Amino acid sequence: FAFQGDHIWISDGDHNQVIEIDGKGNILNTIEDLERPMHLDFNKNTLYVPEFGSDQIVKIKDGQQSILELIDSLDAPAGITVLYEEIAIADFYNHRILYFNGTNWITFGKEGKTKGALYYPTDVEILSDKIVVADAYNNRMQLFDKTGKSLQIIGVAEKMNAATGVFADDDDMMIITDFENDRVLIYNHDGILQQIITEGIDKPTDVIVKDGILYIANYKGKNIVKLERK
Repeated sequence: FAFQGDHIWISDGDHNQVIEIDGKGNILNTIEDLERPMHLDFNKNTLYVPEFGSDQIVKIKDGQQSILELIDSLDAPAGITVLYEEIAIADFYNHRILYFNGTNWITFGKEGKTKGALYYPTDVEILSDKIVVADAYNNRMQLFDKTGKSLQIIGVAEKMNAATGVFADDDDMMIITDFENDRVLIYNHDGILQQIITEGIDKPTDVIVKDGILYIANYKGKNIVKLERK
């Protein structure tokens, strides 16, 4: 998911395309011939699409495509977030995050189960003071500072099973899709569980919030659920 104004961009990895829809679900635009697009983002009139199948990030602006230049090679990028000049990429098979702080690129994470390690990260969010990672097959969400130091592990008590998509903001909210358990979990920034959503959830892969509305992508249900944030 990524918002462009009031429109939503959605990755359709099974059909190698991204789709732009309006608030009523009407399709406005389709970009085809991508190689398994994953968790995308939109920033400064540019759509950033991680291509899981081609190991690169595609930038789309004014209908023109280019490739994001990186200091290192990717192995199945699964998610990207862009905040002003900052960029973070979930590098799935390399079990790490590539992060650009506006000046330099750094990498953090390695394959493993311990704190600071990652096991197939699928999505990432940048906040003002931290980076939030969907540590998918460690079945948890993990928080890092912007030097790559692990701060906190969240979700172990809730027994997540495939933490696939994450949304976070600076208003004390972090949301994770718990794919195999057919639910969405909402936490505050202290890692305290606030809400569990199960109704209408069927293998969720992504979530985003705008204007108090949660948008949840159901992979198996092949639909988007809209819920008013309470």
